[in-house]
Amino acid sequence: MYITLFLFGGMAISRLENLPIMACLYECASAVGTVGLSLGITPELGTVSKGILIALMYIGRVGGLTLIFATLPATKNTLSRLPIEKISVG
Repeated sequence: MYITLFLFGGMAISRLENLPIMACLYECASAVGTVGLSLGITPELGTVSKGILIALMYIGRVGGLTLIFATLPATKNTLSRLPIEKISVG
């Protein structure tokens, strides 16, 4: 999932801004990995490209599985039960 986001984000930014693909991939990899490294092209990007980087940063920070499980409806699993145990203290 992260590789797909990284590649498509880098290609989209490169296409939108007419920048070298390697610089855009570097920026996207840094955004997904929430590393904070940059080649200095971010301030010169347009609004759409900055939005792509913001989305990549958010997905990279929160995590893909967390976002997937947050959007799925809650289901009750009837096959599992919580353990019941009397704990003796003292």
